[in-house]
Amino acid sequence: MQKMENWNMKQKNMLIPVLLCLAFTVSCFSFLIYMMEKNEQEKITYFYNAAKQNQSTIKSRLEEELEILSGLSVSFGLGGIHSKDGINSIIDKINEGNPSMEIGFIDNDSQKAGDSVQGCYKVAVRDDTNHAIGMIYVKNSGEILSNIVSTMALAGEGLLVILDKQGKEVASSNQAFYTVTEATKLRTQIQQIIKANEQGSFNIRTQDKKRQTVVVMPLGVNGWYLLNVFPQPNFYVRYLEMTIGVGVMILLSCSLFLSFFYRQFLIINKNQKTLVKLAYGDSVTGTRNYSSFKHEMEKKLRKEKSETYAVWYCDIKKFKFMNDILGYEEGDKVLISLANLFRDYGGPDTLYCRISADNFAGLYKYKTREEMEEWFQKLVTLFQDRYLPYNKKIPMELSMGAYCIEETDVEELSIDQIVDKANIAQKNVKGLPGNPFGFYNKEIRNRVLFESELESEIDRALRNQEFKIFVQPKISIQEENRIVGGEALVRWENPRKGTIPPGQFIPIMERAGKIVLLDRYMFEKSCQWLRDYLAAGRPPVNIAVNVSKIGMLREDFVDFYGEIKNKYEIPDGLLELEFTETVLLNDDAMFNRLVKRLNEKGFVCSLDDFGSGYSSLNLLKNLKIDVLKLDIMFFRKSSDISRERIVISNIINMAKELKIKTIAEGVEYVETVEFLKSAGCDVIQGYVFSKAMPIKEFEQMLIEKEDECLMPVDTGE
Repeated sequence: MQKMENWNMKQKNMLIPVLLCLAFTVSCFSFLIYMMEKNEQEKITYFYNAAKQNQSTIKSRLEEELEILSGLSVSFGLGGIHSKDGINSIIDKINEGNPSMEIGFIDNDSQKAGDSVQGCYKVAVRDDTNHAIGMIYVKNSGEILSNIVSTMALAGEGLLVILDKQGKEVASSNQAFYTVTEATKLRTQIQQIIKANEQGSFNIRTQDKKRQTVVVMPLGVNGWYLLNVFPQPNFYVRYLEMTIGVGVMILLSCSLFLSFFYRQFLIINKNQKTLVKLAYGDSVTGTRNYSSFKHEMEKKLRKEKSETYAVWYCDIKKFKFMNDILGYEEGDKVLISLANLFRDYGGPDTLYCRISADNFAGLYKYKTREEMEEWFQKLVTLFQDRYLPYNKKIPMELSMGAYCIEETDVEELSIDQIVDKANIAQKNVKGLPGNPFGFYNKEIRNRVLFESELESEIDRALRNQEFKIFVQPKISIQEENRIVGGEALVRWENPRKGTIPPGQFIPIMERAGKIVLLDRYMFEKSCQWLRDYLAAGRPPVNIAVNVSKIGMLREDFVDFYGEIKNKYEIPDGLLELEFTETVLLNDDAMFNRLVKRLNEKGFVCSLDDFGSGYSSLNLLKNLKIDVLKLDIMFFRKSSDISRERIVISNIINMAKELKIKTIAEGVEYVETVEFLKSAGCDVIQGYVFSKAMPIKEFEQMLIEKEDECLMPVDTGE
């Protein structure tokens, strides 16, 4: 549907300039046609005017000749000369004196006998009783008429013809007139005009394809008609050629424009597809991205309000581990395989997307919650059958959370909020073994509300110093179990909720970006206590403070910690900064430069939670740290204690050879203490000696146990 809408929009966008171009072309050609018609009208008017001038001139010439004949006729009547012989003798004398005009006389008897004087100048001769006795006529009138019309032909190229009432030629400037034109068509049109006793015009073409205009109008003499044939004037021909040329240029220009526009449209369309793919597609899997998913999901929910939909949020457990072990190319194959699985088995009207990394979200039309759980387990089976990494001992596992959309959610919640609820449900079950699936419920909602309340109170808690320092002692098992330091831990003493453990508020502060404020708060408070403790004349003691990843990446990290240390005049070697393995970057050189700068300012640097990750030995090889803290996971009783102790002993020996001090944390059993002592571990931190306590109690413990040895006590279950 979206593609069809996009295509329709593209068609409309293309149609507008095409229509504008066509409108421009039609307008131009309409104007050209109008100008050509106007030019034709002006030309016809011009020819009619020329024809009228010819008519007037010829008529005047004819009337002059007729006046001569009329004068003779009158003189014959007044002189009483009525006989044929008498009239002819006078005419003969006149002809001798005027050879250009040969006059003749024909009496009534001769006309009755069949003699004709058609096509001639003629005037009736009358007797005393006004009775016509004959006709005076000009014998060479045709020759005279031909001379008149020949001299009046337009620039020697035009043609004048005098026609009688039957359309027969009386005189012409070109005797071959009917043979060089469209004779049949011409005669028909001429006869139609003469029959209507009107004037008219039409166009013809000569045998050499030249265009000419014919104008026919009454001459006003003898019932004759004057036919004018005008060749097209050169300026009209040039105007027509220019008009046609302009039209062709306009047509070519529009064609070039449309061709160029179409080419640009194809380029823009291609670029648009690329941009749409970048904006709404996922570059790794080729599926929708989150922006496209939100748009389509909102349309579907508003359109199908009566359907029961759930939003699911899924990710691959330990995907980063697989990426680093097998490589990113292999990781991308897993993502593509999972995306194809959602495409093929995503349920009715499949709609899903890849949000980021290994996180996918989708919309599922469900009947019951049990049916949706069965669908997920089927996906898990298909996924593990479809793709397994090269190491068959590490099968890929999925975790999914779902939120069932209620009818009011479409109006009250945004798509982001709905997806967040599914994400919260997924995070809630992700720590469970296997391939867990869970729905967003009231319990999760209450926890989210609780966390939201905590987040809103963080700033106030920092201002009011509600975060308190607890310290867990560090015991040197190689120095008769003496207290040699402690790790500063944080507890939140909330006035309304009581003591809040760090596991509840630390993740919230990390998400809210406020963990750096807590890091620096705890460090400065530790420095304040250590300064007061040393000022009282107490023996030096080491205090370790945790550093978050965000805090370590701050540009002013080293400078800030150095300034606080100097501010409280803490001697070198007493402040230890703990970096967890998870905060380290792949750039070992950068971390080593950071450690070097901290060492120069008198800090001890330790690597915390060693063994909790998967690249610990690589870190131990590359990082120049001062202290190595072994993670609690090494000290949980396993099925094969001997193998466990071999691993721990070798790690401690490697650390000693690298001149790195070792601390074991989370120790709960006396036998573990004895083993670690024999293995060469330097310090133990755990419940076997002491739990974390408020810093004032730790100070009192230091005073009371200054010259005593602490005895380990089993605390593990």
